[in-house]
Amino acid sequence: MISGKDTREEIARTKKNDLLRFNEMDPSTSGRGAEPTYRDKKGERISKEECLKLRKKVKVEEKPKEIKLEYGKGLAQKREAEARLQELESEKDKPFARTRDDPELDKMLRERIRDGDPMAHLVKKKCPELVLLNLGDNEKMKESGFVVPQDIPDHSWLKRRLDAAPN
Repeated sequence: MISGKDTREEIARTKKNDLLRFNEMDPSTSGRGAEPTYRDKKGERISKEECLKLRKKVKVEEKPKEIKLEYGKGLAQKREAEARLQELESEKDKPFARTRDDPELDKMLRERIRDGDPMAHLVKKKCPELVLLNLGDNEKMKESGFVVPQDIPDHSWLKRRLDAAPN
């Protein structure tokens, strides 16, 4: 029976012998200090100059980066944030002291809905229904290969590329 201590010593001894043998080995045999070999896509050997030329050519012919679409990433929130920023920018240019005859201040005060106002339903601002933009006509969508119309839901058989359900 061999103890763990004996096996550890034996492994250490073999590692030490291997390292000594490797250090004593001829550099041409071990490959130490040898020039690296350059290969092309096919795996054939090429010279260092040819390798550098290929790399430069690849850098020049870089593919155009994919256009990242904004579809499905909170477009409404992004528009609201942009509107808020524009509003803040316009407020910066206005004078600090506003008079009673300021048309924008007057409009803002008129549009404000007050709690308990019996006539609020008559003055309420009429908002048209939000219209979905047809992003299928967008150039970026066409470039990325977007072809399924936007009004078709995700669970539709059209999007899943199945046949129509039988009646």
